[in-house]
Amino acid sequence: MQTQEIHINTADGYQVAASLFIPKNKPEATVIINSATGVLRQYYNGFARCLAEQGFQVISYDYRGIGGSRTNNTTDKALSMINWGRKDYCAVVDWVEAHHPEHKILGVGHSIGGQLLGLLPDNHRISAYLNIASQHAHWGNWRGKFKAQSFFFFHGLLPVFGLAKQFPKWVLGSEALPKHVTKDWSRFGRKRFYTDIDGKELKENFFNYRGKIRFLAIADDHAFAPPSAVKSLKDNVYKNADGELLLIEPKHYGMKRIDHFGFFQKSMNQQAWLECAQWLKIQSTAS
Repeated sequence: MQTQEIHINTADGYQVAASLFIPKNKPEATVIINSATGVLRQYYNGFARCLAEQGFQVISYDYRGIGGSRTNNTTDKALSMINWGRKDYCAVVDWVEAHHPEHKILGVGHSIGGQLLGLLPDNHRISAYLNIASQHAHWGNWRGKFKAQSFFFFHGLLPVFGLAKQFPKWVLGSEALPKHVTKDWSRFGRKRFYTDIDGKELKENFFNYRGKIRFLAIADDHAFAPPSAVKSLKDNVYKNADGELLLIEPKHYGMKRIDHFGFFQKSMNQQAWLECAQWLKIQSTAS
């Protein structure tokens, strides 16, 4: 397996930093990994290498305003969650189609990364999608005490920081977020359905996707992507896709805890990664 660092130009003039994982034998499919909010692409290196060892070409990348794709102006209106899907994800898909037109394109999304498929123009180009701890962001999809925390996060914390130049790194321990990423995130959590800055619901690409999607809900992920929010993403957002939901219990893999971020850590039982690779392989060969 080989790795390469590349830069991909977006249609609106930004440059996205990406890592390319190339398997030993000639691949027939490319898997694009869409990160969680504020999480660097390197976080997924172990998982990406595992997929490459199973024969896939893999691309991970940093969204505009994050990590290797960071810019100096954190208040630039173009640095938004919506453009992570419409522009950045689209540019990566375009790159694969231009350089490997023979490849099927598959997706893996973590948290917000699973939601970006619904913002991607012409998302029928993605043959199948694996969502891991990806949730419908509306605060009402949380349960118990975490519902109150979610309400405060989307109605209080995010709007306050949306007035600042950026959402600081210390709040969640992820990378600092540009101002308009914070604003999008807050709006996504407050509204019943994803909307743009003018309040228009962005249903078209979510509802039009009819490919295969597997949703993995992590049983002990209560604060970020509880199974109830994962189920809502499947039933109410990607409602016309060929979706299936699997509940992942830590004990299934001999682990005490997985939570929201544990699935992609080196400590994760790699049997889970191999099962993901197997599912993706089946989708890559499906007619």
